[in-house]
Amino acid sequence: MARAAETWTGEWWTMGGGGTVWDSMAFDPELNLLYIGVGNGSPWNQQIRSPDGGDNLYLSSIVALNPDNGAYVWHYQTTPGETWDYTATQHMILADLEVDGRVRKVILQAPKNGFFYVLDRETGELISADPYVQVTWASGVDPETGRPIEVEGMRYKEKPALVMPAPYGGHNWHPMAYSPDSGLIYIPAQDTPFAYGTDANFEYTPGLWNVGVNPLYAAFAEQPPEVQQQLVEMIRGQIIAWDPVQRKEAWRVQHALPWNGGMLATAGNLVFQGNSVGEFAAYRADNGEKLWSTGAQTGIVASPVTYEVGGEQYVSVLAGWGGSLALSGGEIAAAAGVRNISRVLTYKLGATGALPPVEEEVLVADPPPRIDDPEAIARGKQRYADRCMVCHGDSAVGGGVVPDLRYMNEEKHQMWAGIVLGGLHQERGMVSFAGVLTPEDVADIQAYIIDRANDMVDAAAAAGSGN
Repeated sequence: MARAAETWTGEWWTMGGGGTVWDSMAFDPELNLLYIGVGNGSPWNQQIRSPDGGDNLYLSSIVALNPDNGAYVWHYQTTPGETWDYTATQHMILADLEVDGRVRKVILQAPKNGFFYVLDRETGELISADPYVQVTWASGVDPETGRPIEVEGMRYKEKPALVMPAPYGGHNWHPMAYSPDSGLIYIPAQDTPFAYGTDANFEYTPGLWNVGVNPLYAAFAEQPPEVQQQLVEMIRGQIIAWDPVQRKEAWRVQHALPWNGGMLATAGNLVFQGNSVGEFAAYRADNGEKLWSTGAQTGIVASPVTYEVGGEQYVSVLAGWGGSLALSGGEIAAAAGVRNISRVLTYKLGATGALPPVEEEVLVADPPPRIDDPEAIARGKQRYADRCMVCHGDSAVGGGVVPDLRYMNEEKHQMWAGIVLGGLHQERGMVSFAGVLTPEDVADIQAYIIDRANDMVDAAAAAGSGN
């Protein structure tokens, strides 16, 4: 901890600092080493968290510990001075690979920052680091120092910066898989841009989302149409079959959208994955050819599992649409055209079962008239971005998980303050924001949502008239 403290500045402890270990761990019984993946900084924005810079150890690091006593053994930091929500918590795979003519005990990771890392798991030595998705914040990783070669301006100190990957990462928590038969790593990867910019009015609020960036810089609805189109063309998701020895992509399956499910690789030369548009599919592990698919009636973000019962092999997947992009992604999430239907789906060869029909959800938009107060709407837009967007979607566009607020009926609008401040829907997960939002804030947010609902109605009317 003394070594870590030397890499921080300011009173970071008053805001937590971040660095949670919230996802993957791995254990090597021969080396008796426990590997933990460490998360992002909190707030994200290093200018607020650690104003004079520093590496901020052990954020965004793979750390090796002695499991008998917790003693530190080694670490490798993927993103020194993390300021983009680039966790290194993503899954770590232990493998023995022949590298430069000799077998190395390695640990493999594709963290959020967009680089695929091969490390010596005995020592933490960097063997290789290569971009597996589009990366703009760094031009590469220095093989001598192991540090990223950062691109000027990407830390958004002087002005906002459009950066790839986004906080959703080049690869998030959805598990990747490894096949020792093919020698390939199968990554549920994605390309997503994000405009980072400092929140000039940031105040730390205990117990809530504290990032230190202003979400309005990245709000889709705030961009002119030509920029919206450019952003849409940049956003994509894919299976990437990565060769960690050759340090390159072997093949890919291009998906319609990002935020696709985790991977399963089997000894039968198969790779299974569910995706964001409600498909569950099997591919050849050696070349990516699609062999089978079926509809799941909902998005899938989890990883499948396979097992044997009574001599028969089964594949099961926890189907359901959710997670950070499905909640906050706005137009990106809505484009998937799915809603959450949570259930376990199980398949086997020769099965003849079918999913029951799904009743179509009909949403009717009939918002109140716009509130003639541009200043209130502007205030509500900012407060919505700060406190509501992370669950109800960018620019008030729902992604199919929680209610799309633009479709609120007259009754819900009358209940608005009671829901947001009074906790009328707390049994459904919508807790009271009393003490965080004032009645004036709540009224302003409602004015903004009404404005966005009328935007949607007007756009639909224009499209229907051919305008």
